Amino acid sequence: MSRTTTQQDRGRVITISSGKGGVGKTNISVNLAISLASKGRSVCVFDADTSLANVNILLNLSPEYTLEQVLDGSKTIEQILLKGPGGISIVPAASGIAEFASLDIAQQKILLQALSTLEQNFDYLIIDTAAGISANVTTFLQATEHNVLIVTPEPTSLTDAFALMKVMRQKQCESKVHILTNMVDNYLNSVDIYKRLSGASVRYLNTEVNYLGYVPRDEHLRLSVQKQIPVTIGYPGSPASYRFAALADSIENIYRATPTRRSFSLFWRKLFLNRLKKSPGTITAPLSKASSSTAEPVANSKPARFPKLVIMKLQQNMVQLVKSRTLSSKSMKNLLASLVRQVERYYPEINMTDLQSSEKSQATADPKNVNRPD
Repeated sequence: MSRTTTQQDRGRVITISSGKGGVGKTNISVNLAISLASKGRSVCVFDADTSLANVNILLNLSPEYTLEQVLDGSKTIEQILLKGPGGISIVPAASGIAEFASLDIAQQKILLQALSTLEQNFDYLIIDTAAGISANVTTFLQATEHNVLIVTPEPTSLTDAFALMKVMRQKQCESKVHILTNMVDNYLNSVDIYKRLSGASVRYLNTEVNYLGYVPRDEHLRLSVQKQIPVTIGYPGSPASYRFAALADSIENIYRATPTRRSFSLFWRKLFLNRLKKSPGTITAPLSKASSSTAEPVANSKPARFPKLVIMKLQQNMVQLVKSRTLSSKSMKNLLASLVRQVERYYPEINMTDLQSSEKSQATADPKNVNRPD
């Protein structure tokens, strides 16, 4: 049964994280999203794993576009959204967002608008982060108010989860941590795992964590993964499906208890503004059309430039990447095409055709280049 939601219900952003891989993080993200959607909520799953498109694989989806097309301006965020099972929407393989600091000013602005759009258009935005404690993961945790941390009975899962909480503490992350145990035998087993992790967190990190619930060991989960169908769709009467429905209720109760919340897109906007304030090595923000006509010219004003050594290092790294043949021919072709598009966009004075002709003539004239391998 659908329900009417107000604008105040929008923008509930939750990260699903884990200290290690293989704990069922993506499976939980998708099934929790479907359970929330069954309550009449509009839900979007954001695949933020920059190395593995796990959501696509789990649901047997082949996206035509990803966030890359949003960043280059060829598509809007609405145009790349996929329709998933149970009425959920999916942002596929969001490669690029975690490397926010490496994006240029124009791309950062596009990204900010995209995040703001998602936050305004959905009741819940569930972010499936990569596993581990990298900066790509912790940035998402800093941006959201609620983080669901997945743990299993494995000792390595507990130690890695504690390591992630320690990094969050060091980065002064204000996100509320909710422990969700997976692959447990029963409720008592789940509570025992939570108490061990909670006790260590209070004792060594002086940080309290909440208990969200558990997902039991269930043969239907294994079968659903093999069939690439969410368990809540393929086996709605299974023990795991009942637990996902209960978890959705718990999430709803958490937000009902805290009606005021932080803005997810506002965090990224502050990150953007902080980058503009940094000295040397960053790109200055261009003036808007409105301000450029009224602003007084500053004598000898020049945009900040990258140090020469940095440029040389970037060039060397690019050459090394080509020589190593690490990328497939298709990937290298896409990379070069994307680079050419950006050069043509930001350096319209450079004629790429003339540049290619010049390189060929120099290679022919220089005897050192004869029989040189590519």
